[in-house]
Amino acid sequence: MNFLNKHQTIIFGLLFILGLAAMPVASLYKNDTEETGLLRKVVLEAAAPLQKVFVGTRDGIAGAWRRYIFLVGLQEENRSLRQRIALLESELNRTREIRLECERLQSLLDLKDSVSYPVVSSRVMLRDRASHFRSFVIDRGSRHGIEIGSPVMAAEGVVGKVMDVSWSVSKVLLVNDYNCRIDALIQETRVRGILQGGWGTDCVLKYVPQSESVREGDRVVTSGLAGVFPKGLPLGTVIKVSKSPNELFQDIRVRPMANVDRVEEVLVVVRKKQKIGDDELDREKSRKEEK
Repeated sequence: MNFLNKHQTIIFGLLFILGLAAMPVASLYKNDTEETGLLRKVVLEAAAPLQKVFVGTRDGIAGAWRRYIFLVGLQEENRSLRQRIALLESELNRTREIRLECERLQSLLDLKDSVSYPVVSSRVMLRDRASHFRSFVIDRGSRHGIEIGSPVMAAEGVVGKVMDVSWSVSKVLLVNDYNCRIDALIQETRVRGILQGGWGTDCVLKYVPQSESVREGDRVVTSGLAGVFPKGLPLGTVIKVSKSPNELFQDIRVRPMANVDRVEEVLVVVRKKQKIGDDELDREKSRKEEK
């Protein structure tokens, strides 16, 4: 009895194995009407749960493998789709840039067609952040007819004037630089003054007497009297007017019409029409539209 208790696990295991081995053989000689024997019943009862576990494990492993194969394929497909999306986004961004550039070039062409004086189109190629002057460099120079003092415009209005010239490049002093001064007038009242860059992004209209009428929202344009800037070019809008009884002149703040920090293409007024660069804007716009 002690032997059975001690080795019952081994005995049942052997009986189970023998039963499994005997089942296929016994099934060959079993009549349809023969009753299932006791040993066969015991083996069947013991094997059924284990067989269920085996089948479940087998199906689970097979299912896990199929899911793994599916996930590997899905991961590869996702990687391919992400690459495709990145490519399409790049193409969309390039198309958007071309469209925006065409719009800017069209605005410059409209400005060029509306003025009666010769101009040369140019691109901003460098912004000098470290300089004491608020300025940028354009890709046109003396061989294109540009001189020191030449007015520089964007579609919105005056950007500044040329301060240095080389053969193929020029440096432009921006309208809101403290060293830039332009003879100007109030468009509504024809009151004259000198537009000078301030210490911030705005300008000041200086030397306007206290007795003159200036209001917020008035437009400031070039007077054309200094012989440098053509008359009537938009400079900015009055945003603040202050009068002090102890001062001779009003304190007038002007917001430049052109956003000088974001302009990318400009027109430079020249003394005479140049063959080089005069039709550059038209060719550039046509090239962009073809793309």
